[in-house]
Amino acid sequence: AVLVAADTIVTAAHCLFLGSGAAPASPYNLTFTPNKGALPALPPSRGIAFKGVGGIIHGGKLRDQDIANDWAVVTISPPVPGVQPLPVAELPVSGMLQLVASGDRLVTAGYGNGTYDELRLHPPCRIIPQAELGMQPADSVLVTSGEFRVGDAGGPVLLIDCAGQPALVGIFSSVGRNPKTAEPLGLAVNARNFMLYLHQPVVRSNELQNG
Repeated sequence: AVLVAADTIVTAAHCLFLGSGAAPASPYNLTFTPNKGALPALPPSRGIAFKGVGGIIHGGKLRDQDIANDWAVVTISPPVPGVQPLPVAELPVSGMLQLVASGDRLVTAGYGNGTYDELRLHPPCRIIPQAELGMQPADSVLVTSGEFRVGDAGGPVLLIDCAGQPALVGIFSSVGRNPKTAEPLGLAVNARNFMLYLHQPVVRSNELQNG
């Protein structure tokens, strides 16, 4: 999950299925550990409400339409002190490509499937124009090069400008393969898909319903 406000995190919707659970978790079953594995050590916060969820999505191999909805915005308490939340950018894929061409860096990160105790940056990667892959261009999904691990879902896709300032542009969802070269691909939901929900009133609910 990614901290986007002192009291708000964003993660992948399929991450709400904890363990072998047949239904998505209540927000009260979610614990967010800020700055995990790094210093300063900070106390955890608990989920208290969903601000918005893109869909009821199980893990595993996701359909293309699932990736666009693979997000959840969760209110947490207490608010997290001492960590700067990531600003969220609402950009089309073409806008991201233009920023990269002008000098921004694309950065992704994750914990892997329990592999690491702290957040690790992935090797350098790039946004791949969907037309290169024979896909219908759509701003709802980001396709990136590079390797990801099972367990990295819910991690950030960032653009870092020339001054070193980051902006969250996506949430990592799943992996795929380039149909032309078989190289691994990272698939992420564009942050613009959930931008509206970052500023919505809290909707308190113990359960998510289908539909």
